[in-house]
Amino acid sequence: MLNFRKTSLRMMNNMIKEEVKVSVVGLDALSWPYLSKLMDKGVIPHIKAVISKSYKYVLKCFPPTTPPSWSSILTGVNPGKHGIFGFDYIVYDSLEQKLYTAMNLEHPRIHEMLSMLNFKSIVINPIPGYPIIPAKGAKILSHTILIPKPQFSPKSMEKYANILAKIIRVEPLRSCSETLNYYDEYLSLLNEIVEKLVYDEWSLFWINLPIPDIILHKCGHYVFSKTLTLEAKVFSKVDKIIKTLSQMSDIISLISDHGFSYYKTLIRINDILAKKGLLKIIGRRKEAALKEYREVKAEFAGKHLEVNRTFVDKFSSKAFYISKWNLGVHVNDFNALPKILELLNSVKGILWAKRRDEVYWGPYVKRAPHIIIRPWFEGGYLQADNKVKGVIYEEGLFKDHHPDGVFTVKTSSLKLLDHIEISNYVVTPLIMCLMNVPLSNITDGIEILEKLFIEEKPKITFKNYIPKWKVLKKLVKVRV
Repeated sequence: MLNFRKTSLRMMNNMIKEEVKVSVVGLDALSWPYLSKLMDKGVIPHIKAVISKSYKYVLKCFPPTTPPSWSSILTGVNPGKHGIFGFDYIVYDSLEQKLYTAMNLEHPRIHEMLSMLNFKSIVINPIPGYPIIPAKGAKILSHTILIPKPQFSPKSMEKYANILAKIIRVEPLRSCSETLNYYDEYLSLLNEIVEKLVYDEWSLFWINLPIPDIILHKCGHYVFSKTLTLEAKVFSKVDKIIKTLSQMSDIISLISDHGFSYYKTLIRINDILAKKGLLKIIGRRKEAALKEYREVKAEFAGKHLEVNRTFVDKFSSKAFYISKWNLGVHVNDFNALPKILELLNSVKGILWAKRRDEVYWGPYVKRAPHIIIRPWFEGGYLQADNKVKGVIYEEGLFKDHHPDGVFTVKTSSLKLLDHIEISNYVVTPLIMCLMNVPLSNITDGIEILEKLFIEEKPKITFKNYIPKWKVLKKLVKVRV
C-alpha cells in the first residue's frame, strides 16, 4: 500500500511538471516603433530582457479595431466565425445601432476552451468584457469602458474587484496628464492584485490593458518619439507585471490587437457617397439619424452627447458608412451595390473595397457590413467619422490605429520560425499547441501555424467547443 502511494505521488508530480504555465500580457495599440522607444529609453528593462529571448512577429490585425481583433486573437478564428466586426453594428431589419457585447461572441475564448478541458485560468479584462461569462476553473476580473463597476467571477474575485473599484472613474479622461496619472494609480493596484493571484493555481494567466492606446489618443504627437516622466512611470509598472509573471511561467507572450501610427489624410466616406447621390442627409438629430460609435456608447451608459454636425439619414440613403471604427458600408439598395464598389475602389486612399464574403468566412459573415473598406494606412490615409462635412479629404497630421501589431513568444520547448508577419487569429492556436491541448475544430490559420514549427512539430488535435459555449451563454443574465 505504501509503495502504491509513493508511485501515485510520483505520477502526480510528473504530471505537475509536464503542465505548461503560460502568461500573456496584452497591450492595446502597442506597435513595434513605440515598444522600441520604451526599450531604448530604458523604461522597461524586464520586458526588454524577455523580448531579447523571444520569437518576434508583426501581427496583422484587420480590422484594426479593439473588439474584433481581440476576439480573433482570443478565439483563434476570423470575425466570420466569432461574429464580432467592430465596436458597433446595424440591426438590419430596424437599422438600429447597437454595441457588440460578449453575448454576440459565437466562439469561446482560450480561457473558456481550457475550462472545458479542466485547465485553470486567471483572466483580467477579457474582450469583449461585458457581460462576464462564468467558466469552471476560470477566475475573471473585468473593467470595461462601458461598465464602470468592475465585473468578476467567481465570488472569490470580488475582493479584487473592490480594490479596483476604489479608483475606477465614471467621467471620461480629458487630458494627457490626467490619463497618465489615472493609469499610474490603476497599475499600482493591478500589480498588487497580480502579485496575489500569481500564487493561485493556473495554467493560463492573461491580462489585457487599454494602454498605450488611450495614452496615444489623449497625448500629443510627441509621444511617438519623446518619453514623458509620467509615461515612463506607467510603463515601469507594466514592466513589473511582466517580471512577476515571467518568474512563474514556462512561456510568456506580449501582444497587441493593432498598432498606432501617423496619418496625413482623412477620407470622408459618407461625403463620397453623398456626392454621388447615394446618401441623404438631415440637419438635426432624430430617429433616422446615423450615430457615431461614441454617441452609441454614451447612450449605452445612459448619457447624451451633443453633436453639432449634419447627420446621415439611415432610412432614405441607398448606402451609408456605419462609423469610424466599423470600416463597413451598409447597403439599403442592393441594385446599387456594384456601383458603390466601383466608386469606392476608384477613390485615392482606399486600398480596396470588397463584398463582406471576400474578406471574412464562416457562418456569421452575414452580420458584417455589406461592403468592407480597407484604407491605405501605409500611404498615410485614414477613415474619418460618419458625419457629412462637404469635403472628401481632410489634410493634416493625425494619429490613430494601424493594422500592424506586436506578438512575441518566449519559450524553450520548441523552435519557431521568427521575424515574419502572421494573422491575429494564429495566436491562440499557437499557445494551445505549446500547451499541448486540442485546438478548436474550426480554427483558422492551420497552414500558417504548421509552418511556424521548424524542427519538432507538435501533434495537432481538434475538439468541438461550440456546443458547450452555447450552453454557457444561455446561463448568463445580462444586467445593464
